[in-house]
Amino acid sequence: MSKSPDAFRSIGEVSRLVGVAPHVLRYWESQFPQLAPVKRADGRRYYRPDDVRLAAGLCQVMREEGLSIRGARRLIAADRGLGLREIGAARLGERQDVAPPAAPAAPESTRPPRRASRPAESLPLFERPAAAPDWLARLVTAAARLRRQELQGRALPDRARQLRMALRDPR
Repeated sequence: MSKSPDAFRSIGEVSRLVGVAPHVLRYWESQFPQLAPVKRADGRRYYRPDDVRLAAGLCQVMREEGLSIRGARRLIAADRGLGLREIGAARLGERQDVAPPAAPAAPESTRPPRRASRPAESLPLFERPAAAPDWLARLVTAAARLRRQELQGRALPDRARQLRMALRDPR
C-alpha cells in the first residue's frame, strides 16, 4: 500500500525519493531555512510534500547542474523557492497541473504587476518565467527543459545541439 501524495514523509523516504543521503538533507536544512520539516518531540523529522519538492529541486540544481549553495540561496530568494519546487516536482515526476501552495501576500504597494500565467510547457525555451526573475534561474530552467526534452526522446533544437557539442569539445 502506497502513501497519499499529500502524506508527510520520513527522512529515509525523502532521501530515497530525492536520491541523497539523510545527512545531506540534514545539512541542507541548516543551509536553507525554507527547508524546514516538522519535528516531533522525539526529534524525528517529517517532510511535507512542499519540502520534498524543494529538496528534489535542490538536488537537481546542486548535484546535476553543479550550482553552489550560494547560487541555490539566490534562486530561493528570487521567488521564495517556487521555481525550485517546480524543478523538484518535475524531477519527482509529479503532475504539472498541481498548483504549488500560495505564497504569502505582499502589501499592495510593493506587489509587482502580475503577468498572465501560462502552463510551463507553452513557454518558449529562453523566455523569462515569472517565477525566475534573474539570469541564473533562467539558465537552470532552460537546462532542465532541455534535459526533459532529451529524456522524452524528442530532438533538441539545432542551436541547442550546436551549443552542447561546442561545450563538450575538449579544445
